Amino acid sequence: MNPSPSVLYRQPVVVTREQHAGHRVAPVRDWRVAQGLNAVPVTAIEFIEAAREFPIAFVPAGQDAQGRVQVSPVVLLGLREGENLFVGPAGEWQATYLPAFLRRYPFAYAATDEGTLNLVVDAAWPGFGGASGDEVLDAAGEPTPVLQAVLQLLDNFERETVRTRVLCDRLVALDLLRGGEIQGALPDGQPLSAGGFYMIDEARLATLPDEAVIELHRLGLLGLIHAHRVSMGHVQTLARRLGVQ
Repeated sequence: MNPSPSVLYRQPVVVTREQHAGHRVAPVRDWRVAQGLNAVPVTAIEFIEAAREFPIAFVPAGQDAQGRVQVSPVVLLGLREGENLFVGPAGEWQATYLPAFLRRYPFAYAATDEGTLNLVVDAAWPGFGGASGDEVLDAAGEPTPVLQAVLQLLDNFERETVRTRVLCDRLVALDLLRGGEIQGALPDGQPLSAGGFYMIDEARLATLPDEAVIELHRLGLLGLIHAHRVSMGHVQTLARRLGVQ
C-alpha cells in the first residue's frame, strides 16, 4: 500500500509573506492529482465516517525506541500500486467522504530540523497562484479568512495524528495486529492479491484479558477496532470498482 505524500505534493514550497502576498487559491475540483494514491492516511476521529465507504487498514510507520514496529491507519483507495479507484475520468471524487489528508490539499505542514512546522503549498498545482480563487495572504501579508480556515484544518489534522499514533501504539503493545493479505478474484475471474498492511487479529482480540478490554473501551479503541473490522468488507467494493474499469 502506498500512502506516500510525495505522490501528491510534487513541488512543496514554504508559504511566505514576501513571496505569496496576494496569491490566490482555487478549490480543488479535479482529483486526478491524487489518482496515483492507492491509500491515504486517516486519523482516529475519521474512522466512523471513512468505514462507511473504504477499507481501513494499518501500515508500517517506522519503529519506536524499543524496536517495535509502529503503525498508522490508512484508507485503501485501490488494490494495485499507483491506482486510486475513487477518482473518476474527469477528476470527480466518487465517494461521499473525502479524507482530511486530501481535504487539506494543496496545503500541508512540513517539519523543520528544529521540530517546528512550516506551512507549505504544492506549487505544481495549477489552482495556486492563478487569477481565480480566494486570496491566501492579503496585500499586507496577513492570513485571509480562507487561510485561517486552512490553518485550523491543518492544526486539527496534526493534533488528531498525534492522538491516533498513541492509540495505535496500544494496539501494537497488546499484540492485536497481524499481517493482512487480500486474496480473491475480479468479476471477470482474474486473480486478485494485495498485501503490505496489518489488520486486527481476531483470535488475539477474542482472548484478551478483561482488564485489557476495559482499557481499550476507556481509551475509545474498541469503537475504532469495530469500525476497522466492519470496513474491511469494502474490499469487495474495491474489487467491483476495479472489475468495471
